[in-house]
Amino acid sequence: MKQFRLSVAVLLSVCGLAGMGDAKADNGSVVSGVNVEKSEQKKIRLYTQSSAPVDVAIIDAEGHLLYRGTVTKNQKGVASFNLNSLPDGQYFLTASNDNYWMSQGLTIKGNALSVDDSNLKQLVQPTISAYEKNKFEVNLPAKNVDEANVAIYDAQNVLVQTDTFKGSVRRFDLSSLPDGAYTFIVGPDQKQFSTRIDIKH
Repeated sequence: MKQFRLSVAVLLSVCGLAGMGDAKADNGSVVSGVNVEKSEQKKIRLYTQSSAPVDVAIIDAEGHLLYRGTVTKNQKGVASFNLNSLPDGQYFLTASNDNYWMSQGLTIKGNALSVDDSNLKQLVQPTISAYEKNKFEVNLPAKNVDEANVAIYDAQNVLVQTDTFKGSVRRFDLSSLPDGAYTFIVGPDQKQFSTRIDIKH
């Protein structure tokens, strides 16, 4: 089985498609300018508008990494993936950078591939703002993400608080913590974002 996964990773091809035009628009997504489309029978294209490199992975239903690579801006934000060597089953294409994370579910059945919009998970880097002195609101725009974890560390990287929340907004009262710099680590298991805040009494 290990040999099969290795050969699949070698057979997966990624090629930049220069001159393919602008990235496709999203329908109700929280990540602007990122889209996965079927291009041929068992081929897909990932469109991104990010000027920063985007980390891309293809994972099977058991969580085995089949491919990992990067889409750069010199590829005009388009990458093509040939999945002809993959057997029937469920797969996930993930794309992320410092600003967002998305996971698109893919199904291969009877030598055909389908991209199901209802099996798309997305989240954008959260914003953390003070709503009162030393009280902070975390806003995490997300789609189809059930819950997010929050871990708060002090300047010595000591964990001072953890929490899990559903929905996109959660408030934290940090007024009992001493003055200093703190770091929020926010996101689901698949992707965490880091934001630094300061507490002053």
